[in-house]
Amino acid sequence: MIIVLTRAFFVLLGILLGVYGYQYIFSSYLSHLNNIYFITGIILIPLFLGIIGYFLGGFVGRHLKYLQSKVEDFIGRMPIPDLIFSIIGILLGIVIGYPAYLGLSNIQLPSIIGTVISMFVYLLIILFTTRIVYKNKDRILNLTRKKDKIYVGKGAISNEKYTAKSKILDTSSIIDGRIYHICSTGFIEGAIIIPNFVIEELQKLADSSEDLKRKKGRIGLDMLHKLREEKKVEVKIIDTDFPNLEGVDSKLVQLAKELKSVIITNDYNLNKVARLKRVGVLNVNELSNAVKQIILPGEKITVQVIKEGKEEDQGIAYLDDGTMIVVENGKKLVGETVNVEVKGFLQTPAGRMIFTKLLEENQKRFFNKR
Repeated sequence: MIIVLTRAFFVLLGILLGVYGYQYIFSSYLSHLNNIYFITGIILIPLFLGIIGYFLGGFVGRHLKYLQSKVEDFIGRMPIPDLIFSIIGILLGIVIGYPAYLGLSNIQLPSIIGTVISMFVYLLIILFTTRIVYKNKDRILNLTRKKDKIYVGKGAISNEKYTAKSKILDTSSIIDGRIYHICSTGFIEGAIIIPNFVIEELQKLADSSEDLKRKKGRIGLDMLHKLREEKKVEVKIIDTDFPNLEGVDSKLVQLAKELKSVIITNDYNLNKVARLKRVGVLNVNELSNAVKQIILPGEKITVQVIKEGKEEDQGIAYLDDGTMIVVENGKKLVGETVNVEVKGFLQTPAGRMIFTKLLEENQKRFFNKR
């Protein structure tokens, strides 16, 4: 559309320049020519300039279309508050700078020089005003926020209302499924943001010819549907994309930077890259390890031995949260529920292992009988 409009403008401009330009030249220098020459010239010259305007308009229109796409992409990536305050700054600059523009226009200078100086100062005022408003947008927003009271004992402390950061979900955290259960408990504050390019990646997995990838993609899409239905959390799906960046991870990091949000992920590499680029990361695996039951050496617990261990005479049991329990001399007690005492524990990247020994009552109960 912009190419068509630009071409139409240049064609019209060429015709008008041809008509008025030829009339001026004819009246000044060619008035002695016959009327037939005047009629021929006033038709051919505007037509010729109109054809030139058509091709020139197409060239300029294509560049304007490219510029338009870049501006739309830039504005589309801007957070709404940034966009609003930028517009407010431009409007204030226009209002404040106009008197200065009029004042400078009245100074006794050559017309071209005076116009150039006054326009330069006008644009400079608009730029400064926009920057000042944009840089102070957070302070302006803080003035409009209501203040809540935090009650401590019988007193009350005035404090600004807390605004939670939004969280961006990556593909791995959606497929994992635990994020849905965390959201349903109400522990997650702020909006959950799901970019369209993440949904597209899940769709590609769901359509994959490999069985495992197809299962993961379908699980992820099911989890997205559940999240949308969950009333305890606000879920936003956004169309923001970064065509110049390759890979979903790079796009997630850039989106988190621009929205000043954090990323929820289980991906080890994305975790590292995001931290290197100073983007906040919430790792579901780290959360899972952090909330596991704390058991201290010397504490007595009851477990069911599930299987034999790798080492001689060891049995393996599990707590409800999935923590592995290694039972000393428990190899022959598979299927039995026993009381054990904690000897120590080992923290590994895969989780925590707790080492235990059988209580004396179990020794008498099982081994003496055998």
